[in-house]
Formats: sequence, structure tokens, C-alpha cells
Amino acid sequence: MRKSDADGSASAVDDTADRCELQTAKRELKALRAQLENVAAALDMRNAALDAATTHFMIMDVRQTPGVIVYANRALALLHGYEDPRELIGRDVTAISSKVMPDEAREALWRNMQGRRETRMESEIVRGDGSRLLVGFTAAPLFDALGGLTHIVIIGADITARRAGEIKQRELQEQLVAQMQERERMAIELQLAQKLESVGRLAAGLAHEINTPIQYVGDSIHFLKSAFVDLSRFIDSCRRDLIPPAQAQGLRELEVGCDLEFLRQEIPNAFERTLEGTARVTNLVRAMKEFAYPDAPEHVPADLNRAIETTIAVARNEYKYAATLTTRLGELPPVLCNVGELNQVFLNLIVNAAHAVEDAGKDAVNGRIEIETRADGEMAQISIADNGCGIPAANLAKIFDPFYTTKEVGRGTGQGLAIARSIVVDRHGGELDVQSSPGVGTTFTVRLPVRGSAVRSAASLILA
Repeated sequence: MRKSDADGSASAVDDTADRCELQTAKRELKALRAQLENVAAALDMRNAALDAATTHFMIMDVRQTPGVIVYANRALALLHGYEDPRELIGRDVTAISSKVMPDEAREALWRNMQGRRETRMESEIVRGDGSRLLVGFTAAPLFDALGGLTHIVIIGADITARRAGEIKQRELQEQLVAQMQERERMAIELQLAQKLESVGRLAAGLAHEINTPIQYVGDSIHFLKSAFVDLSRFIDSCRRDLIPPAQAQGLRELEVGCDLEFLRQEIPNAFERTLEGTARVTNLVRAMKEFAYPDAPEHVPADLNRAIETTIAVARNEYKYAATLTTRLGELPPVLCNVGELNQVFLNLIVNAAHAVEDAGKDAVNGRIEIETRADGEMAQISIADNGCGIPAANLAKIFDPFYTTKEVGRGTGQGLAIARSIVVDRHGGELDVQSSPGVGTTFTVRLPVRGSAVRSAASLILA
């Protein structure tokens, strides 16, 4: 074969190989283009789906500081005032994170991401128009093959309406609970009022029945005391003027035998003690009648100092072994009130003070209850203080709640202070405050308008 023929054959073979490689490359390029088109279509479909969602979606590249947004859907862009999410791509993440989280929250999020901890957070956003939104979101970290943090995926939602609904539902539940408690309190108050009325009538009847024989006893003691004085004078006169000297010695021996001198000294003392006892019974009966008499429906002027003294007499058995009770009763004008209801308030506060002193381990020697009254402008102020166990600060806000009590079963119902507050504040337009220090004691202060709740309400409206 000639050399020229050989060269031509080699060239033809090379051309054929080139054409085959070109065809193969074209086919591979076509397949690759089809794959890219499929990927692009899938990405477009993903983007369309994410843009159609109301959920906020964002991916940020944190391999540089600060992080850069590499993806954001339409919902997130609109939330931050951008029409097109592509406006956020490539931007510094602080363009939106500074609106969402304060610095300390971003630092806490970054620590959690580095620690491979998925994080849920809530934050308030202030939009350009001044409106506020509450956003809840979850952040999840992404790591490369070497374990380095590369991206953070954030998925969130506007939870303003949901949170508002939760708050509204909670408010409705609280209102329902408050209404139920109010109905229960009113039912208990009604039962208590009915019980007090029944007990009051019974006590008033018993007081009347006791008062009559006590009057008999008192009158008889006065008579016997007077008669004994006359009889002693008669005996002295007979001994001096009528008894012959011959019989005087025998009479003196008889007097010594019956201890006449002792009797003449002690019988008047016995009369005094008996009269003192009957006076105390009479005062207690009077206090029972005043305290337990069924309440008048209207408010009338009343002497609160007298009401307090009456309550102290009735409650003596509750505090006499627990504490020494002292009073400093200042001059008070007549107060327009329902004194029967206020008697109940004073009784509850005195009994609570006695229990607090007992709980502190004190007795009548070192336990103290002090009651003070004074006029303060148009208000009458009554303070009842004790040196008992005191009330922890955490409980002070709850002591006036219905059914709240720290006492053991059978010693308290949790209604005393709730009813006292209702009587003072709701029915008399007054104030009931408490100051307490654990281990030191407690002071309850009652302030009542002298001219009644109606006058104070009118004055409040005028000032408003």
C-alpha cells in the first residue's frame, strides 16, 4: 500500500472517532440539560409551594459573620416589608434579625445552634407601619461532613391571632372561675347570714332569759348586803346596851366559837365579789344581745368603739389564753354603717390574730393583740395588730381570695377574710389593708367613710 493511501485511512478513522465522541457528548449534554431542567422545575415547584405557604421559611449561611440569607419564601419577605423574596437573598441576616430578636436572644440562639440543639423561640416584630406581630419560630442547625456548622434553617409563623385567642380564652376562663367563686362566696355569705340570724335570735332569747334571773340575783345580793349592814348595827347595839354584864362573857365565848368577827369581815367581801360577778354576766349578756341581734337592712350611725368593745367581750374565750389584748380607742364620730356586719369583721380579725399568736408558740404572757381606733379626716380607722407568726410575702396577695386558707382542716374555711373584705370594701366603700412580716406579726387596717359608702362614691365621681 502506498503511503498516501495509509495516511488517508488513518485520517478517516480519526474523523469517525471524533464524530462518535461528539455524538456521545451531545447525548450526555442533552441528558444533563434535561436533568438540570428537571432540577430547575423541581426547585421552581418547591419555591412555588413554599411561597404559597403561610409559614415563614428561611435558610442562612453562617460560614461567614454575620450570616447571609440564601433562601427566604414570600411569607417571610412580606412579613418584613419586602414584595419579592429575592430582595433578601444575599443580604446580611441582621437586616431582619435585628427586628426580631434582641442581642441576648441572638447570642442564646447561636449557642444552641453550635450545641446542635433545635430551638423554639417567640419574638415580637414591629413592622414599618408601627403594627406589632408575635412570631413563633423553630431554628435547626445544619453541619458539613467535618462537623462544622454551615447553615441554619428557620421555620416560623405569625402567632398573633392564635396568642390573642389563647389570651381571650384564658380571660374568659378566669372570668368564669371568678363568677363561680363569686357565686360560691355569695352562697356561703347567705348561709352564714342565715346561720348568724338564727344564732342571733337564739342568743338574744337566751340573753333575755339569762338577764332576768341575773337581775333577781343582783337585787337579792344588794338587799342582803344592806340587810347585813343593818343586822351588824343591831348586834352591836344589843351587845352594848341590852346584854347584862353577867351574860356578856358567855356571849363573847359564843362569838368566838362561831368566828363572828371573821364573818363580819368576809361576808361584805363575798357580797362585793358576787356583785362583781353578776355585773360581768350582765355586761356579757348585753354584749351578746348587741352582737348577735339580727342585722338591720339599712346603714345607721353607730359607735364603732362600742361595737369593738362588744366584740372583744364576745371573743374573749378565743384570745384569753393566747394573748393579752389591749385597746387604744380614740374619739370617733358616729359612722354610717351596718354595725352587725362590722361586728363580724372585727370578730374575724381578732380570731385570726389569736390563731396567729398561737401558731407562733406564744401565750397570754408574751402574746399581744393591740386594737387602735382613730379619726382620719372623713375616715374612721381601726387597726388590729398582733405579734404572731406573720404572713409570707407570697401569700399576702391571696389571703382575701375565697376558700384560701393555710389553717388545718376544722380550724378555718378560707372565708373569714374574703367575707370581711366584701363587707368593708363592697358594702361600706371602705378599705381593708394588711401589713405583715414573718416572725414579727401582722396588722390589719380597716378604713371606713364616716358618712357612708354612698357619700364616698359620689365624691369619687366628682373627683374623677
